[in-house]
Amino acid sequence: MKYTLKNKGTLLETVMEIYKGISRQKAKQIISHSQFVLNGENINHHPLQMLEKGSILEIISLEKTGIGSSIPTGKKPVVVCFEDDSLIIAIKPAGILSCGNKELSVNNSYHKLLENYISTRDRKKTRLWIVHRLDREVEGLLMFAKSEKTQRLIKNGWERVTKKYLALTENRPDPSEGIIENWLREGPKQTVITSQREVPGSRISRTEYRYVKTEKSYHLLEILLHTGRRNQIRVHLAGMGCPIVGDRKYGADAEVVRQIRLAAVMLEFEHPMSHKRIAVSYKPSQRFFRPSKSSDEKYKIL
Repeated sequence: MKYTLKNKGTLLETVMEIYKGISRQKAKQIISHSQFVLNGENINHHPLQMLEKGSILEIISLEKTGIGSSIPTGKKPVVVCFEDDSLIIAIKPAGILSCGNKELSVNNSYHKLLENYISTRDRKKTRLWIVHRLDREVEGLLMFAKSEKTQRLIKNGWERVTKKYLALTENRPDPSEGIIENWLREGPKQTVITSQREVPGSRISRTEYRYVKTEKSYHLLEILLHTGRRNQIRVHLAGMGCPIVGDRKYGADAEVVRQIRLAAVMLEFEHPMSHKRIAVSYKPSQRFFRPSKSSDEKYKIL
């Protein structure tokens, strides 16, 4: 991200101007985890360093800053957690497709929603290239590239990207941690089914899980995704007797209405341009950990 200083001021003041509405403490966190280039030269990132009007400040990476760590709502459906000249990572709410087709309205595709948001913010037409997808029912971090070249570079190294999820399950896994590995293939009625050996149309899949803690009558697991097959985590956890809360498609209790308690909470990767190590994460809202059995949560907020 590049910014031309409109006024003389400290680095702290400039960061607060770039990310309007953030606190001084949040601005300091951004400074401590970022790399800055001023007029083409690396600079000392002290908050009180003075910057001259008209200077061009470039933010190379925002490692673990937590920018945009708030949760999407109906009034604020777009929450950006990371952005630079090459990539943007935002939190997709549950209930909206990652990427739709031209016939779908903006409110049915997070890809189009984010494009419109960036175009309005920057006052110019913006095109984004989606890097990966999340199931409609799943919330979490979704990455987009700002060019086709960047998309290709990220996709070519996608297996090296660390992808972590949180899942709230009906039962506690036994053992408490392990790796699930089998073959997945398309089944009837848009489901995915497993097999212990390779069969026509199947693809190898690997999911690592770890029990974290009990959340009232449910159980919180941390998931490390090694392959990215459709419905992979949902199918694997259901197969070991631990269906994800709300996931009626794969055997969960029908009393919990709507949102599936699965969230993509962390992406860690080597930036395709700067080659810096970037880690972006967020924590779901409290509602995620407190499923309702009494009413429809109406999780589709858009």
